Amino acid sequence: MAKMWKFLLFFVAVIACPDSSVGQQEYLTTVDNWNFYKVKVSGVMTNANVKATCEAAGMRYPCYWSGSDRCTNYHWTSGCITYDAAGVGCHTHSVLSANMCGTISGYGSRCQPLDDTFVKMPVYASIGDSAAGVDYETHAWNLHGADYSNMYALCADFDACGSAPCQNGAACQDGLHSFTCHCKPGYTGTLCADIDECISAPCQNGATCQDEVNSFTCQCAPGYTGTLCEDIDDCASSPCVHGTCTDDVGSYTCSCENGWEGTDCDHNTDDCASSPCWFGGTCVDGFRDFTCVCPKGFEGKKCEIAAFSGQCYQFSPDALSHPEAQQACSTKNGHLADVKDGQQQLFITDGIATTTGASSWLGMQLLHVYTLAYSDGSVAQAGPLQLSAAHCDLCVLLDSSNRNQAEPTPCAEQHNYVCQSNIESCGSNVCQNSGNCTSCFGESVFFCDCPDGFVGKSCEINVDWCALVTCPFDWTCQDDGTHFTCLAGSARLKDPYQCSSASCPDGMHCKEEGPSSFSCRSV
Repeated sequence: MAKMWKFLLFFVAVIACPDSSVGQQEYLTTVDNWNFYKVKVSGVMTNANVKATCEAAGMRYPCYWSGSDRCTNYHWTSGCITYDAAGVGCHTHSVLSANMCGTISGYGSRCQPLDDTFVKMPVYASIGDSAAGVDYETHAWNLHGADYSNMYALCADFDACGSAPCQNGAACQDGLHSFTCHCKPGYTGTLCADIDECISAPCQNGATCQDEVNSFTCQCAPGYTGTLCEDIDDCASSPCVHGTCTDDVGSYTCSCENGWEGTDCDHNTDDCASSPCWFGGTCVDGFRDFTCVCPKGFEGKKCEIAAFSGQCYQFSPDALSHPEAQQACSTKNGHLADVKDGQQQLFITDGIATTTGASSWLGMQLLHVYTLAYSDGSVAQAGPLQLSAAHCDLCVLLDSSNRNQAEPTPCAEQHNYVCQSNIESCGSNVCQNSGNCTSCFGESVFFCDCPDGFVGKSCEINVDWCALVTCPFDWTCQDDGTHFTCLAGSARLKDPYQCSSASCPDGMHCKEEGPSSFSCRSV
């Protein structure tokens, strides 16, 4: 009795504990976007049990045949899946065997992964509800499921994304017999086709629209600009002659190159506008530059170097301390100007007024009370300068705010200055046509004293007297090189010609050469 009780307990335990392997899934292969699995079945391998097992696993089920073209007949029903067998054959087991094991021999019974798998077999319905299966160990096929239990059902899950249907890099999301494409910006539709941003014809004024990803570009017709070619391109005609054009709404702006000005940058900048030439020099405008035609006795870029009483004086526009000004003059082979007589002081003060108009350093320094030293260190005796007060260790400038009176001032202050250099004969004569050459500031500045009949910085121009003057009474002009003569020719005067102030140009004097001629010569 005790033994019988123990058996009953064991039997109850077996009945109460279901097989944990039921519903277990194993992926086999994919055919025509259908993922095939073998799923553990509980109970007899009937068509109904195979179908119920696949559906419980959330999948569909195949029939004995594929259901594709010419593979329906009585081995397939509408409840089963349909897939393309790709010419392998109609039998589901054979198609899967070809995919997994490379053989269709034995209708799948020779492919080990398909061992003990069953599919719905509609033809068996006449002899009972029985699925069709294969056995790998015996290589048997068309097994009657009614004779087997707890085997495996062939189930299928459709992979809608398997064929990569989504276009242009869209992500595919698989659904129940469907899929969803998650489009990137600029794409739309079921398969994420490109959005044609040009379909609304956004470009204006005859522009061509070029579609791009999530955008478009308008290729403007000549004369138009802007994102939509909506604005007239006022720069299209290249109005800026010497500059860069910037298009504005209804107008344009020119950024001129150096040396050019005007609305269209077509006017050469007037470099003479600031009157850069000193001492009455004539300014000649150039391109980004100017040239000064200096009066006789003046030289330099701005005619800032003047000759006076055997000395050169350069009037500087730079403001420096007294020691710095001394060094600047020394670099030019000169020194800060000294004032040793009244005419020299008058010349310098007039020069300052004509050039910078600013207070300017002289070379003198106050060493102690009433002791005045020149730039060469010598002590000044009684001279023309009248200092406003006596101080120690100060430098001297001509104060433009106090009638150019000499003032002692701390040497660290910054003021303009005047450099001085001796006028000396040139080491090599640069003057033409026997002109006399002199130089100063270490021969960096040259002066040419030209003989009569020649002019120019180097005496290089032979004066054409008769092109400059007109003789009275329609007399004939004769160019004699250093002067000219007016000849009456065959005409006879009642009285001999007499010179007057109107006979010759300014700077020349008249000489009677006979009853019917006179000459004009340099004074």
